[in-house]
Amino acid sequence: MERKLRIDDLECNGLKIKQFADGYRFSSDAVLLANTVRCSSKDTIVDFGCGNGVISLLLTAKTPCKRVIGIELQEDVAQLASDNVAFNDLQDKITIINADILDAPQILGKESVQIVVCNPPYFAPSSGEKREDPQVALSRHESTCDLENLLRCASEILKFGGELYIIHKTQRMAEVIHKAYNAKLTPKQLTLVYPKLSKPADTFILKCKKCSPDGLIVDRLVVYKENGEMTDEAKKLYNKTL
Repeated sequence: MERKLRIDDLECNGLKIKQFADGYRFSSDAVLLANTVRCSSKDTIVDFGCGNGVISLLLTAKTPCKRVIGIELQEDVAQLASDNVAFNDLQDKITIINADILDAPQILGKESVQIVVCNPPYFAPSSGEKREDPQVALSRHESTCDLENLLRCASEILKFGGELYIIHKTQRMAEVIHKAYNAKLTPKQLTLVYPKLSKPADTFILKCKKCSPDGLIVDRLVVYKENGEMTDEAKKLYNKTL
């Protein structure tokens, strides 16, 4: 089935992205994650489950990284990510690989990169609702790579002291932290994301460091004021005008 495409403005350094109008599309969580990554000009970043390439694209504008490698299982989605790289003339900075995350250690080599970022499927395979569209279902449910194996593979390709940035839902926070520890990824910074201050945090971003001593900093981000206007801290993160 040939899917219709639409073009969206990422409102950052002139970046634009092609998306499936009737299939997988990125969410604001992907943009939020890309805005939190910190690295040096020598670092290679691997984007696990890169989808249409939105995080990979934004990382080239938001960080001074040397290169970004996006790994995406779905062939049509990976092809769209490659098209988006070319569409933005970023072939010298971004490489898209159509492969399973589970094969990343064999493809890239163990202890080969400095940073891994991931906006994974939020729902366990046994969780309730599944979308009819298989493309969307794969992006929402852990049907091909569960959280434990994702973290294991991230740890395997990270160098000693390398960092993982992952965004997830607060309902699974304990599980993410526990399995990160098991994969030798020490949680170092936890940012609780509140849609509004009057509502509970529904999302979190966790930064982990491979084989690091304990020591966790907890922050918060409130995205919107009660009147619906974006907060100053969110505007700063999203490069909006204050």
